[in-house]
Amino acid sequence: MPIRFIGRQRQLGALHTFYASERTHLATVRGRRRVGKSTLLLHSLEAGRSAYHQAAQLTPESNYARFHDDMAGTLTPILQPGTASDILHAQNWRSMILALGQAATELGRLSVVIDEFPYLSRSDPSLESVLQEVLGRIEVLDQPLKLILCGSSISQMEALLEHSSPLHGRSELNLVLQPLDHLESAQFTPAWSPEHLVQARTVFGGMPRYLSQLQEDLSIGENYERLVLNPDGPLHEETNRLLSAELSEPRIYASILMAISRGNTKAGEIISAAGIHASSLQKYLGRLEELGLVRSMRSANATPATRNLRYTLADPFIASWYRYALPHLSALKIRGGEGAWERLVAPGINEDKNAAPETFENICRYWTTLYMNEFWDGEHSEVGQILQGSGDQDAEIDVACRLGHGQQLSWLLGECKWTTQPQGTRTLHQLHTNARKLLGSTPVRQWLVFSKNGFREEFKNAAPEQTRLIDLMELYRMP
Repeated sequence: MPIRFIGRQRQLGALHTFYASERTHLATVRGRRRVGKSTLLLHSLEAGRSAYHQAAQLTPESNYARFHDDMAGTLTPILQPGTASDILHAQNWRSMILALGQAATELGRLSVVIDEFPYLSRSDPSLESVLQEVLGRIEVLDQPLKLILCGSSISQMEALLEHSSPLHGRSELNLVLQPLDHLESAQFTPAWSPEHLVQARTVFGGMPRYLSQLQEDLSIGENYERLVLNPDGPLHEETNRLLSAELSEPRIYASILMAISRGNTKAGEIISAAGIHASSLQKYLGRLEELGLVRSMRSANATPATRNLRYTLADPFIASWYRYALPHLSALKIRGGEGAWERLVAPGINEDKNAAPETFENICRYWTTLYMNEFWDGEHSEVGQILQGSGDQDAEIDVACRLGHGQQLSWLLGECKWTTQPQGTRTLHQLHTNARKLLGSTPVRQWLVFSKNGFREEFKNAAPEQTRLIDLMELYRMP
């Protein structure tokens, strides 16, 4: 059964443009493990004009031998005898890439993917210089060879683009894959209701590898028990595997993630809860942000110099592991995953502000970004939220975007309600009150109210000007 390809249309289009261009020769693709890099690249390749190699952690000699075998096995059956012989008899990386350049000329173009390229460059530090020299020659000869270097080691892939790298300036396309958004994620289980899709995103996030294992005919709880809470489930050890593969001190990073999952969002709180030295925190947080596991936030009305940052877990799957699985590992080992959803997850997933309500707010902010041109076509800030530093926590604003600047400054503000009741005018009045508390007399150009369970009829029929009401169905409507 073929692997379903969902989402990534923008990135797919960029790759096809790269393949078709006459003057491009090198691209890079990077992103976390499980984010779907290999699936995207395999789906993008043209039959009869491409070759794929999955690198491994081996010696330089073994690495080249595997690459040679993959190129020979894929390309020699479709090439003329002379070009095929050049590939078969290539003794090193230089002669092989030169032979691939000739093969590209013969085929009209040739795209070659090297997946997990950092494995090769770590074992053979001279490889990047070889590629730089050979790509220069291929460019002079105007050979239509397309080389795509892909890797999960984000720092090493970024290093390829830095000024000190031999390949600096040679890459014409640099894709960074992020987790799928809520609309793309929903395509894995289209029969589920929007409410269930929000809950699924709360525990599984947007990583394609996790979503591809969902069974639509089972409930969210049954899937989570089967895949995560069951000690023998395929995703039960996923968090530990990720930290061990990507980080040199996984126990320290795990302690930071656990501290944040328990509501410690400020630097001082994290230091105390995780038991680490204050001088080390930013180093660890920076690495977690680089991996997309932690996100730093500042209030949308703060100045760029404001240092009062808050931290949250950026990956819902990791957050759900620390919230629902880690505290109960002993019980899960003894009792298994059956019934664990009802015991451990269901009682709080809709009430805990860091669970489904937070997922809902994130979806609302993404939706606002997606449809910003309906409200404002000028300069604006990133869509965020206004955080209350101290005092009345009810004065926080869930969706906030600064519109314009200077004397022309105004705001777009929104309230998100993940409750069982339809919303009425009282919700909008509270949003107005919070705006006055936090922004004073600064004008608000657009008001948004998001509701899990819709709106009362009198509110829908008499919503004030510059006010938009958005329910779950609209949030999951494809643009």
